[in-house]
Amino acid sequence: DRCKLCYNKRVKKFIGGYDMKIRRAEVTRGDYETFKKMHLNFRYSEVNEVEERARNAVIKSYEDYYMYADNEWIYFAVKDNNVIGYVVITAYDDLTVKLEEVYIAKEFQRKGNGKKFVKKIIEFLRECGMPIKKVEVFSATTATDNFWAECKFRSVNGSEMFEYVM
Repeated sequence: DRCKLCYNKRVKKFIGGYDMKIRRAEVTRGDYETFKKMHLNFRYSEVNEVEERARNAVIKSYEDYYMYADNEWIYFAVKDNNVIGYVVITAYDDLTVKLEEVYIAKEFQRKGNGKKFVKKIIEFLRECGMPIKKVEVFSATTATDNFWAECKFRSVNGSEMFEYVM
């Protein structure tokens, strides 16, 4: 079950600092178009492209986005007033938060933006007042394993699940 505390409407719209901010995606046509464009480029891995294309069909319309945004937290990474990525966050009653998708646009990858974004997400989760115990994320490749390890996440029993203990 998802934690009802996590959908607090008083959550700050922008979390600033560094040269990157995060902001909550709003249920507007503009944010839908921004999310959709990036979501269609998101990949868990490059191994099975057929499954990836099938997964991308989840959000086909504004109504789908509305349902998705209503049940999950979607935040954008904003740099120099441009949205460069997003994260989908789900919280559960056991005080675990899961980062379902973390995406940085290709032209902004390999420049430290992903690590800055993850750091901002962790700061946000600490500041939002929820008693979170850990943050989990799924890692599908050796490259993403290394990324999560550099972000201070650790593998759970050598599996594809990584966690950050708060």
